[in-house]
Amino acid sequence: MKRILYIHNSADIYGASRSLLRLLAALDRGRFDPVVVLPAEGPLADRVRGLQVPLIIYSGLSVVDRATFRLVKLPWFLLRIPFSIAAIYSIIRRERIDLVHSNTGVILPGGPAAKCAGVPHVWHIRDWFQEFSGFWKYYEKFFRVFSDRILAVSEAIAAQFSSREKVAVVNNGFDLSEFPQGNTGMRSDFRKTLGISEEDIVAGVVGRIKWVRKGQEYVVRAIGILKTRGVKVWGLIVGTPFPGNEDHLVRLQDLARELGVEDQLIFTGELADPRPAYAGMDIFVLPSAQPEPFGGVVMEAMAMELPVVATRLGGSVDQVADGESGFLVEPANAEDLADKLEVLAKDAGLRGRMGRAGRERIATKFTLDGMVAQIEKLYEECLS
Repeated sequence: MKRILYIHNSADIYGASRSLLRLLAALDRGRFDPVVVLPAEGPLADRVRGLQVPLIIYSGLSVVDRATFRLVKLPWFLLRIPFSIAAIYSIIRRERIDLVHSNTGVILPGGPAAKCAGVPHVWHIRDWFQEFSGFWKYYEKFFRVFSDRILAVSEAIAAQFSSREKVAVVNNGFDLSEFPQGNTGMRSDFRKTLGISEEDIVAGVVGRIKWVRKGQEYVVRAIGILKTRGVKVWGLIVGTPFPGNEDHLVRLQDLARELGVEDQLIFTGELADPRPAYAGMDIFVLPSAQPEPFGGVVMEAMAMELPVVATRLGGSVDQVADGESGFLVEPANAEDLADKLEVLAKDAGLRGRMGRAGRERIATKFTLDGMVAQIEKLYEECLS
């Protein structure tokens, strides 16, 4: 049996961490024995322990984020990198690790530590780096030097690399048993708590609130445009801003008041289980004005049989069959978004057909078993 060390950059529950949990739950324990490293305690740590997977908390893990590039923080960050590499190397040796799997592209020490220990390293890239083009040309070289294989979650992420050498596209997989069909009770209960009637049309967004990056403001603008057309659509915003970005929520609420649609918007905050929120929606929207690598929320919405309206960027192009399971719209274009929302709002039959097509698309193209089989095969190739 081969021991796999999984390194993740956060103890929060979000798309990449949910993908890690699904992989851990479905991994063939007869062939692979997982160990997980996290930088802190948190919801993900509890879930990993619940899967009976050994967990190591290492608070000194070097993780790249936007704050890293501030001049006041950069020297301290650079000084910590060798210590972080040494600590992961020590874990590899102590735990007798056979292969290291860094679960996101912002984790620095896994590759160098694996190379020093003489074990293979798989780097799972779920990140869009093109907005940092000057940094990327060097970081791409770092990926190549310190990886045996690079896993890209979508074609858009793979296309960032100047060469496909070492790069394999493995879409995130989903287990449809996590997402119940026939959600009438869940739907009615959720709507009742929010004071929304069964006849109202609800378009929902799930994710961190971030101006432009996540694009919730375009949903607000689209709802305002529809109001001028005499079409009422409720907006359901699930999520909170990143720490330090609390003003993005305030700006969103100010925009809603400015457009006169504040009484059509509901902000739920973070939800531990978003499935009732999906059940309460009629349409799911991914309005990001910058590419999403492979939005897990899109897949969750499709699994819950919702038609998806997503921007024509990044992984959404792989996920949504335009005109079949939903619509692709131009990014940062509230008019285009409003047009597609109006079509769906007025046609319950179309919403139902697209929702069913989305779930079927997961069942045939984005299965959890398929993802795990590809990753296990890649492990075997690296280990041989």
